[in-house]
Amino acid sequence: MLFESALIVISILVALGLDEWRDDRQDEETVQLALSNFASELRQNQARVEDAAPFNRGLRSVLRNHYQDDDIESVEEFVNMVESYAPVVLQSTAWETALATGSLAKMDYNLVSALSLTYSLQNRYQLASRSGMADLTSPQNLSEEKLNLAMYNSIRYLDDITSMEEELGVIYDEAFAVIQTARMELVNEADPQGHMEARDTSQ
Repeated sequence: MLFESALIVISILVALGLDEWRDDRQDEETVQLALSNFASELRQNQARVEDAAPFNRGLRSVLRNHYQDDDIESVEEFVNMVESYAPVVLQSTAWETALATGSLAKMDYNLVSALSLTYSLQNRYQLASRSGMADLTSPQNLSEEKLNLAMYNSIRYLDDITSMEEELGVIYDEAFAVIQTARMELVNEADPQGHMEARDTSQ
């Protein structure tokens, strides 16, 4: 009876161990998929920001030159210039999906912190991109008397936009490094022996 009881206990422990192992594997696969989605989405967003940045810097320079020379002759001319600015559309689907599925809870704190910082700055940039120029060109802010002030505010606005674009470039690179480290750690945890053999071979 003691032997049979021991077998039953051992069977239960093995079953629990297998369930735990299976859950861990599923968690690792979920995190790997989330990391892959993050990397892909942030690469696309980075490319869009980098594509827009040169034009935004150029528009700022043009506006600054006109402001310094005081040669904008009408509100219509000013509006035509600033309306060439196009807000950047960035994606946050990977972040929203990770929140909805609970994937973030399975990730390292430093990784989640880096991703949160990246998406927070990205959202702030996108909000400024969409709303800032619309405020500057709203009818109540435009008149011949307020034209110089509108020019000044538009330059300040583009200063903020280009500054955020530079900051995003740094943040994106840091996020990619953290993501890559996390993906390598998951691979090493899944196959530590293979990692050791690969490292010995490289030596």
